[in-house]
Amino acid sequence: MALGSRGARTMRNTFIAGLTLLSLMFGATAQAAVTVGATRLIYDAKQNEANLTVSNREDDSPYLVQSWVSQYGAGNDASLDTFIVTPPLFRLDANKENILRVIFTGGAAVPQNQESLFLMNVKAIPAMRDDQRDANVLQIALKTTIKLFYRPAGLPGSPKEAVAALDWKAAGDTLSVDNPSKFHVVVSEVKVNGTALSTQTDVLKPGEHRVLPVKAKSGDQISLSYIDDYGTSITAPAVTLR
Repeated sequence: MALGSRGARTMRNTFIAGLTLLSLMFGATAQAAVTVGATRLIYDAKQNEANLTVSNREDDSPYLVQSWVSQYGAGNDASLDTFIVTPPLFRLDANKENILRVIFTGGAAVPQNQESLFLMNVKAIPAMRDDQRDANVLQIALKTTIKLFYRPAGLPGSPKEAVAALDWKAAGDTLSVDNPSKFHVVVSEVKVNGTALSTQTDVLKPGEHRVLPVKAKSGDQISLSYIDDYGTSITAPAVTLR
């Protein structure tokens, strides 16, 4: 017996809802299963490499793990030749972990007088079990992306000193900030007189001048929270605009 248009719509909506729920279930499972051991990776050029742990906390599901480094803010995740990640592709069995070795290959495009920022990408693809091969099963690949900071050897200063060196100014009813240091400042939150900016800044690059979308005047209090090398949010001492 043919279904009416209302019945067809109901079945279609039920199918879509079920597919969406299945996607969420697989996504949540992947997210809980394969994890990386840090929220950021600091590549100290005094060392030969940087290491990142990848763990599979599933009880019975292996994953195929692919890893690479891409450019920060490029709008795509194309792999760079500047870094080699080994192993680039491997099977990660249930309740196992592996260590990714990130090796800097050099290149004139990476300055040695200031810090550089890249992205570390780790994609986990669930393996197809034998009982799933003849079934319609939705497989969800989960990609985790964290910041990778390349820090040249002998760089003067520190990330904490970089935060203290930020130069906040009020000019023409606008708020601006200069980062004169050689380090990136990863911003968690900026408040003006106790009110958080509606549009937050992610990263202040070395040598960057940034005008923020808020009115400010002399005497206003600026409070900055930033993320340190260990992924902890720290609130810096408040600054009074001059």
